[in-house]
Amino acid sequence: MQQQYEEQSAEFRILYRDIAVKLSQHDAILSLMSASSSFERIQQQFPQILRWQQHSDIRPEKTLVPAGHGTYWLNAPRFSLLIDINTLIADLPQTQYFQQVSLSWDGVPLIEKGADKSNAYWQWNKTLVSQSQPFNLSVGNNPNWGDLPWLMILISSLFWAVMVYFINKYRANKHQHDIANLRAHFSELTRLNAMGEITAGIIHELNQPLTAALSYNEAAVRLIQQQQTQGVPPLLDASVVQIKRINALLQQLRQKLTHDEAALQPVQLNQIWLRVVMLLEKELRSGKITIVNRMSETLPELLADPIGVEQILHNILTNAIQAQLSMASGWVEVNAWQSGTGITLTITDGGSGLSEQALQEVFMPFYTTRVDGLGLGMTLTETLVQRLNGHIKVENIEGQGARFTVWLPLNPHEV
Repeated sequence: MQQQYEEQSAEFRILYRDIAVKLSQHDAILSLMSASSSFERIQQQFPQILRWQQHSDIRPEKTLVPAGHGTYWLNAPRFSLLIDINTLIADLPQTQYFQQVSLSWDGVPLIEKGADKSNAYWQWNKTLVSQSQPFNLSVGNNPNWGDLPWLMILISSLFWAVMVYFINKYRANKHQHDIANLRAHFSELTRLNAMGEITAGIIHELNQPLTAALSYNEAAVRLIQQQQTQGVPPLLDASVVQIKRINALLQQLRQKLTHDEAALQPVQLNQIWLRVVMLLEKELRSGKITIVNRMSETLPELLADPIGVEQILHNILTNAIQAQLSMASGWVEVNAWQSGTGITLTITDGGSGLSEQALQEVFMPFYTTRVDGLGLGMTLTETLVQRLNGHIKVENIEGQGARFTVWLPLNPHEV
């Protein structure tokens, strides 16, 4: 297309030159004419001159006067020539190359040939260098679409489309690969961070069965000393139950430390939530946080890793508590219902919500708004949710705070 434009630009320059030469001839004729000049010979040489007129005493006021229908009077002190522009440009072959050709003077069109120039793809405009006939030459044309190398254009377009596709695909795959490597690289750090949070809760929970077992055993010893042995077996049975509970907690902790694959088992979401609330009872009481539980009591069981689900809820509730530490009091609302083949859980806090940056990066490793935080808690939470073939998102709720929404399938193997 550029080649066509250059070729037609060259034709325009030739047309401009030829018209300028013809116009300069008119000035030469006027300067050489006399009363004895033969008009027939002049017209024979210059057919665009239709008439000539001699002035006696009155000189024309204007050098150029349009006469309509593509003609104009060119006036000199002694003679005037009536010139037909149509005849002037008729023998110029360059006019056939353009779909539109026009000559105008002082903004008034003298001649217009062809289609409307506003529809032309290309346009050329230039004022003719002539003191007596300073016409503006304007031409327009469209590319010859049939001469364009459409096959090469199509092949080139397909080539670049394929290149762009594969480049974007490569970038997307590389981005996913980088994220996967990042998660794998920092999996141990996330595990340590999770263990720091879970261990504090386990220590808190171990204290209760240990205290209970100690109380049962001390009571059993007193009964034995008092020769009241009939009350001893129930106390020992209760002590055994508490010791088994301690053993289960220690097994869960060992599983996290040794990378053992967790066995999926039926889980009651309500019971795990109550356990998490109990583990964080001290923090809730210290922050004057009220728990609003709107979870359905008829929720079906999940097939999941209990300690994993507990950790998910523990991390989200911990975040909700920390978001309201600077407030006099706060609240956390939890809701859960069955949706399709899974359970949707929402945890909403009464804090100030997350910033735009936090909404985008809350699940990225090492992103944190806490001075003493590692920024791994929510990364681990998302990883645990994904291991169960679920998904998690966060948003701000107008008039409230942040809301985490978690969807977990009833059976991860069927997703």
